[in-house]
Amino acid sequence: MTDVNAAVREAFEHTDYDLGDVAVNRRQVRVPVLQQGADPEALTAVIEEALGADAVVAATVTTEAIDGEDTIGTVVSFRYQP
Repeated sequence: MTDVNAAVREAFEHTDYDLGDVAVNRRQVRVPVLQQGADPEALTAVIEEALGADAVVAATVTTEAIDGEDTIGTVVSFRYQP
């Protein structure tokens, strides 16, 4: 099984996006991107390339507070299918 957290972090190392704490709970994944207004399609594409398009199910992109602080960022949430 793929280490989802490590794969997502590695994929974003080569982008201009900074990540908060990636959370994986069972197969639900939450990827906080610290930049507000990040391009949802670009974020989803990076994740799909890292994990495979078939592994990313029901991806949603929202703007919300990151880690309960004043930082507003973009969050990608999805279910992971190995």
